[in-house]
Amino acid sequence: MTRRRKLSRSAFTLIELLVVIAIIAVLIGLLLPAVQKVREAAARSKCQNHLKQLALACVNYENINQVLPPGDAPNSSSFSNGDNGASWLFLVLPEIEQDNLYKAVRASNSLTNAVNQRILPGSLPFRRCPSDGWDTNNGLLCNYVGSSGPQCNNTPAGNCDTPLFQKYCNGQNQNQNGPAVPPTLNPRTYPGYDASHTWGDTANPNLVRGMFVRGGAKIRFADVTDGTTNTILLGEMLPEFAEFQRYATFGWAGSNAVSQGQTIQPLNWPIDPIPLPGAPANYSANCQQTGTGACPNGPTHCMWNWHVTWGFKSRHPGGVNFAFVDGSVHFISESIDHQLYQYLGCRNDGQAITPP
Repeated sequence: MTRRRKLSRSAFTLIELLVVIAIIAVLIGLLLPAVQKVREAAARSKCQNHLKQLALACVNYENINQVLPPGDAPNSSSFSNGDNGASWLFLVLPEIEQDNLYKAVRASNSLTNAVNQRILPGSLPFRRCPSDGWDTNNGLLCNYVGSSGPQCNNTPAGNCDTPLFQKYCNGQNQNQNGPAVPPTLNPRTYPGYDASHTWGDTANPNLVRGMFVRGGAKIRFADVTDGTTNTILLGEMLPEFAEFQRYATFGWAGSNAVSQGQTIQPLNWPIDPIPLPGAPANYSANCQQTGTGACPNGPTHCMWNWHVTWGFKSRHPGGVNFAFVDGSVHFISESIDHQLYQYLGCRNDGQAITPP
């Protein structure tokens, strides 16, 4: 009797192998978005913690000094006459356990010396949001800026003279050659506040709508008559699309680099990317100064037009993280009602709102 030998298979056929590869590819395709969502959720949570720590530092500073630090103490980088040149973020360093860096910069006697001696920018925690991977090796940049609320913002003259959002500060359309405080609209776009000092170049808190400006105005918590739970203190910014961040000499420590986030621009308003370094001569006067195609979508999306580039932005899908004056942190959707957004930015409009 003949015995048949049982043949064993030791390998896949080509078709079977292709089927297995296809199944693995489908599984990876299904898994990857979930992994990305988990990663972004973790990054957003860490970003919110950064804002929380910075907000609490501001609260502690105000408790000690009975006034918030100025968004920027302008006119000079020398410390011989006080806080000249220093940003709010520099002034709260002792409140975030960075007293050694604070003292080292002070001992250098000026921000210029601190940069030249390589004390600045230093290794500062809570400076960048992990969701933003742009130019991460640049220690001068910061994703967190003080809120000016619905502060007026006259446009640059020339090709950037496109007043798209001025009506939300209740100011008449002006370019940089117009009055420092534009005439208040009658009727106002939104009731509750008058036009304010353009660009926040003022030391007068009565001409400031939010909590920080670059002109040196100092705000107290007592000035927040709308309530600390209803008023934005800090928010996110993307340095890639903010001309005042990309080209600031002292970065986060001074000048206007972290002092002038505004609410008159919609959240995540798109700005055309400009390759590094990208800073032309007199860039603010001409939206096409860098050459054809630098701002393909025109002045309303051009980084050289500061009227549109000072709005809050993030890499988080659908919105932006904000810290409020009470120290709480909220994620605000980019679809928020624009009037409500202005009232959250303004500290003393007297309007009833429901916080997000």
